[in-house]
Amino acid sequence: MIRKLTLAAGFGAGYVLGARAGRQRYDQIVAKAREFAGRPEVQDATHNLQQTASQLGDKAKATVNETVAAVGDKVGEKVGGGHPDVVDLSTGTSRPTAAPMPGAAASPTAPETAR
Repeated sequence: MIRKLTLAAGFGAGYVLGARAGRQRYDQIVAKAREFAGRPEVQDATHNLQQTASQLGDKAKATVNETVAAVGDKVGEKVGGGHPDVVDLSTGTSRPTAAPMPGAAASPTAPETAR
């Protein structure tokens, strides 16, 4: 059903963009498209697709949130071990920053470093 609708929409768009029949034919095509879109079967299919897409989006969001939480838990375990490449964002502490190169001007947006 979806493939047929996609094919019909693609055919219609191609015809409208490629046709040289003028404004009158364009208006006929638009009227038929609106008539088609107004049919109860099409509106039901559109509603079902919207609900399905919403459910899939919610499921994907939940999966991403669970995965991020699981990775966060694993990173939290490793932070306790003192891995040098991991920064624990929950404590607000970070790794020491490198000193600027000799002769380089300090950036006005750079954080202050302990001297």
